[in-house]
Amino acid sequence: MGKSDLIEDETSLAYRLSNLRKDHDLSQKQLADQLHVTHSQISRIESGETKNPNISIVIDAARFFHVSTDYLLGITQITSPKSYDISELRLSEEAVTRLITRRIDVDILNRLLEHEHFPKLCIMIRNYFDDTIAEGIMARNKVIDLAVDQLTDLMTVEPSKRKEIIKDKQFLSSQKLGANEADIEKIKIQFMAILRDIKSSMQKKEPTKAVATAEAVQMIRDALPDKPVSDITSTDLANAVAFYMGQTTDLNDEGLAMVQNLAKYICDNSVQEKNSENS
Repeated sequence: MGKSDLIEDETSLAYRLSNLRKDHDLSQKQLADQLHVTHSQISRIESGETKNPNISIVIDAARFFHVSTDYLLGITQITSPKSYDISELRLSEEAVTRLITRRIDVDILNRLLEHEHFPKLCIMIRNYFDDTIAEGIMARNKVIDLAVDQLTDLMTVEPSKRKEIIKDKQFLSSQKLGANEADIEKIKIQFMAILRDIKSSMQKKEPTKAVATAEAVQMIRDALPDKPVSDITSTDLANAVAFYMGQTTDLNDEGLAMVQNLAKYICDNSVQEKNSENS
């Protein structure tokens, strides 16, 4: 295998390092400066001349590009490092059970999570839960009330304009919103838009992204703590499942945080639902 063949091998360190560098618009010298190595070291790795580079260079390059060393070395196709922090992402025991027992339609769940506007929907829902928008709506309503009061005073001063003023008051009053009405309406519009997109993709028989392979399943197993199966808790399972989600979706940290908050709310209510069914 010649140097050109090695570089074209998409699983080779030479190819992947070169590709990542170019994706970040860096020259070999600029990358070398970032990794505190010489230009010639980077050049030899990318040309395939150096087949077994110093492991510290591989580790530093992986950290710099935010990928796993396994990805750089061609061991896996998954770019995300296994050390991705998922400790704060928790699912309830009932939620994990529903995923494992397929009580939840996994195809629908995949399509929801993969939709480009799903993170935005999660942010909108979080704002609704936190009453982020409600305070602004209430302030707006107070301004409307003030304007209505002024029109009432004007009606006393100019009784000849009573009919016009009454219409103006009615119009202004109709513009008032409930504290969460605007939030709910926006969430409804966004959610329905996502559902329409999903329905369209299903009618066109468009597949979801790749289903978990043996490698992905192994990722979940690797994320579980090293202890007897009987000692593994729901939190352990939740963290393992969350690890898989973090590795296989395109959500950024903010998106995953929103999913975390939404999942916690849904799962907590799922447990309450189960308890009410058993009572």
